[in-house]
Amino acid sequence: MIDDLNQIQGKPFYKLLFGRTVLPVVTILGIGLLYVVLMSMIDHRFLPFHIIIITAALVKTIVITLTTLNQLSKMIKICHSLERLLWVFGLIIIISIFSFAIDYTCLYQFSQEAFEGVPEYSNSYLYNLYHFFYLSVITFSTVGYGDITPASDVARFVVMLEIFLSFFLIVFALANIKKIHINE
Repeated sequence: MIDDLNQIQGKPFYKLLFGRTVLPVVTILGIGLLYVVLMSMIDHRFLPFHIIIITAALVKTIVITLTTLNQLSKMIKICHSLERLLWVFGLIIIISIFSFAIDYTCLYQFSQEAFEGVPEYSNSYLYNLYHFFYLSVITFSTVGYGDITPASDVARFVVMLEIFLSFFLIVFALANIKKIHINE
């Protein structure tokens, strides 16, 4: 444990931060690319695509929760500036929000009945991604305006995963606040 901390302390912070979060980022980008390929090359209406989305969302939630938070707990034990700690939590939040926006977009592309309130004129993948990034930010922050809502059981399950992850990240941050040593 002490050797791990000494090894971590010897590296530049931003290199360490991005090195520690590379697995969740690669997982999210890989699943996002898989979605795009599956949506464009395969007739997804005949596949159990909703099960693929649930499985991928569950895997991403587990990867973000276990891997990233495990790495963060190691980094928190080292003294950092407040700016660096905000970078750590901000990066994890952005990774989480973007990953669920990808899930929502692909779920909507699979079945437009999965969500209500998405504008009718949004037919492109990128424009839908914009709308679902908005939904993901609103869901993660627990504001919940209700303008875009999950209508199917699969969409509700994926939204519940995001709510679970946002709650877990907030509890993790609050639980570790005493361990954080800030050098100004």
